[in-house]
Formats: sequence, structure tokens, C-alpha cells
Amino acid sequence: MPHLRHAFALYAVRELGRFTSAFSRARESASLEVGLQSIREACVATLGMEFDTLTRFDAKSVVGLFAAPEQARILAHLVDERASLWVLHGRSAAGLADCFYAGQILACSRQRFGVPRDTRAAALLQHQAGKPSALL
Repeated sequence: MPHLRHAFALYAVRELGRFTSAFSRARESASLEVGLQSIREACVATLGMEFDTLTRFDAKSVVGLFAAPEQARILAHLVDERASLWVLHGRSAAGLADCFYAGQILACSRQRFGVPRDTRAAALLQHQAGKPSALL
């Protein structure tokens, strides 16, 4: 069973890497809704869960749903992408709230999975996503 979880986590990370170019295109578009839809699609493709549903829960509860630290890091990355979109479209308060939430997800991931596993997940995600992030 651990092999299946690991394979799913790797698949999710690769899918996130595939969506990275879509995020930059969405950021460049004039529509906020296009960018938000791109994030929602990436969440369903990578985690198999609705982004809007996941972000309604506190960070500790959301991280408790995941079987691997890679999944928590993917969600934090998506929340960080949404924060960038909010700021780009003049909604700084919403962007700040999302940055804070993404940080909480990462802290809860380290607490739940331990620093060594979480650090490996960060390295894998940074390698596969293709762009360095302050959160990764």
C-alpha cells in the first residue's frame, strides 16, 4: 500500500508541473476568473479534490486528509498561486490571507509528516514544478 500512495504522490507532482505553464498564462490574462479556474482544474487533476472545498477547512484538518507530504505541498503551492492572482488583480487583503494559509499548510505538513519527509517532498515538488517558489 505505501507504494501505491507514493506512486499517486509522484503522479500528482508531475501533474502540477504540467499545470505550471497554465498558471503563468492565466496570470497574464486579464480575467481573474480564468486564473481561478486554472487553479481549480489543477487541484482536481493533482489531488482529486475540489480546491474551493479544501480551502474552507483549517490547515491542520486539510493536511490530515493527505497521506503524503507532497499532497500538502501541492495544495500550499495552489493556494500561493491564488494569492498571486489576488494581488495581481488588486485584492491584497485576500492575497495576504492566502499567503498566511499556505504557510499554515506547510507548518502543519512538517508537524504531521516530520521535517525529513517534508523536506524531500519540497525538493521533489520544486524539481517537478519547474519554478522555485518561496513556499517550496
